[in-house]
Amino acid sequence: MKKYLAIVNPIAGVKEKETAMKLLARAFSGEDERLYFTFTSEYTSAFTLAKEAITKGYEALIAIGGDGTINEVAAALYNSPLKLGIIPKGSGNGMARALGIPIDDDEAAVEVIRRAHVRAIDTSFANGSPFFCTFGVGFDAGVTHRYSEIASRGLFSYLKSAIDEYIGFKPKMYKITAGGTTFSCEAMLVTCANIDQYGSNAFIAPGASPDDGLLDLVIVSPISLLRVPQLVVQLFTKRISHNTQVESLRCADITIEREEEGIVQVDGESLEMGKSIAIKVIPRSLQVYVPEERYEE
Repeated sequence: MKKYLAIVNPIAGVKEKETAMKLLARAFSGEDERLYFTFTSEYTSAFTLAKEAITKGYEALIAIGGDGTINEVAAALYNSPLKLGIIPKGSGNGMARALGIPIDDDEAAVEVIRRAHVRAIDTSFANGSPFFCTFGVGFDAGVTHRYSEIASRGLFSYLKSAIDEYIGFKPKMYKITAGGTTFSCEAMLVTCANIDQYGSNAFIAPGASPDDGLLDLVIVSPISLLRVPQLVVQLFTKRISHNTQVESLRCADITIEREEEGIVQVDGESLEMGKSIAIKVIPRSLQVYVPEERYEE
C-alpha cells in the first residue's frame, strides 16, 4: 500500500486550502493507497513534520503552502527516496511557477501529483541553509525582511515593501569568488538563483535551470531612481539581462564576503548570516512531481 502525507501551512499566502485538501483526499482514495494530513503550527514547522515522516514509509510528501513551506519540506527530503508534491498557496509561488505546476487550479495541481512524473532538481546551500529558488543579500534581502513584518500578503504588499526599502537604501561593497575568479564590487543586490524568478513572475535570472548543477549569480550595480522603472519592467518581462547595471554568470560554488553580518533572503524567508557566506550545489538531489511536459528521466 502506498502512503502519502500532506503537510499544510494553514496561514501561508492568501488562498484557502480546503478545496485542495478535498481534491487530494478524493484523488488518493484507492484501496491500495492512503493519504494523511498534518498541519504546521506556531510550535511545529513543516521541516520538523517532514523530517519525522521520512522513516515512516511514505511514497511522497505533499507541501500545501508557499515557497517557505515548500523549502522546509524539501530541505527534509533532499537526498532521500521520497518525492515532493506541491500545491502552491503562497503569494509568490516561485518554485511552482518555475516547474510549471498550476498556480490557480487546485484540480490541475493535484493531477500533477496523481500522474507522478518526477524531475530531479538541485539543492543549494548558503552556510548550510538549504534553498531551491533564490538566495540574496542586499536590496532583495531588505525587501524580504520588510515583507515578513507586515500582515497582508500579495504583489501589492511586496511592491510597497520594495518602495519602502528603496528609500534610504545604500549599496554595499562585496568581495565575490565565483567561477574561479575573485572580484570586488559595489552592488544594490547579489542574488544566487536556482530558478529563473523570485516569484510572481519577477524574473531575476531568465534561463536559470533548477537541474543543471549550477546557480545563476546576478549582480545589480547601484541604480538611479530614474532608471528604477526600467529595471522593474525588465524584471517582469524576462529582459533584466539587457540592463547595463546587471551582470550575471553561471557557476556551482560561490563565496560572498561583506563588511558586516546581517539579513539575507533564503527562498523568500528572512534570516541572519555572517560576513562570509559559502554557497554550494548538490545536483539533482530532490525528486519533485512536475507536469508531464517537464518530465525528465
